[in-house]
Amino acid sequence: METDTPQPFLEHLDDLRRRIWIVLGFLIAFSAAGYAFVDRIIALLARPTGGFVFTRLTEAFLARLEIALVSGCFLTIPVLLYEVWRFMGVALTPKERRVTLKILPFSYLLFTAGAACAWFVVLPAATRFLLGFATSDLRPLVSIDAYVGFVAWFMAAFGLLFQLPLAVLFLVKTGFTTPRALAACRRHVIVGLAIISAVLTPGPDIFSLLALLIPTYLLYEASIWISRWYV
Repeated sequence: METDTPQPFLEHLDDLRRRIWIVLGFLIAFSAAGYAFVDRIIALLARPTGGFVFTRLTEAFLARLEIALVSGCFLTIPVLLYEVWRFMGVALTPKERRVTLKILPFSYLLFTAGAACAWFVVLPAATRFLLGFATSDLRPLVSIDAYVGFVAWFMAAFGLLFQLPLAVLFLVKTGFTTPRALAACRRHVIVGLAIISAVLTPGPDIFSLLALLIPTYLLYEASIWISRWYV
């Protein structure tokens, strides 16, 4: 005897499959578009290093594909967030939907700001510092594959670090801490952020350290202020 009980699950499964294909379609399209700009991106990447080498026959080609794919992934993030929202939104309450609708775009903007800070400010200085260890007996031959991976992870780390306001709001919302307690431990936060900034920005260049420390601390202060109004 047939039953309609499994039907909702199958419908959700079909919906999930459809949305996955939508995201993959945009990823392929954006990656293909990004491939057209690979030469320009490589030229920008090569400015701090003076050029790249490749040690495997396929490395240069695969590095181009990797650059295009990373570009496509970044451009596809809004589509991914939208499809996740459409899929999960039906299971949320109206209040949860309103909160999520505010958080997702804000999170993407914070990630973009962090990645931009890494690309325009910290990466050039960090690369120059690391290349400064070269000597007459120790010459740098920067592999394009290794450097592309280094840049991608570096920008991702900064993007995640810039999620600090959302982390603070979550801690306050769940009752783990309060805005007053966060304001009272400013000194400890400054020390902690300074240590993290020093680790992520190697070298004696104080400008790069401050370029990361100041925005993250301002984000921390802004998150305290926002939590007083929205929590």
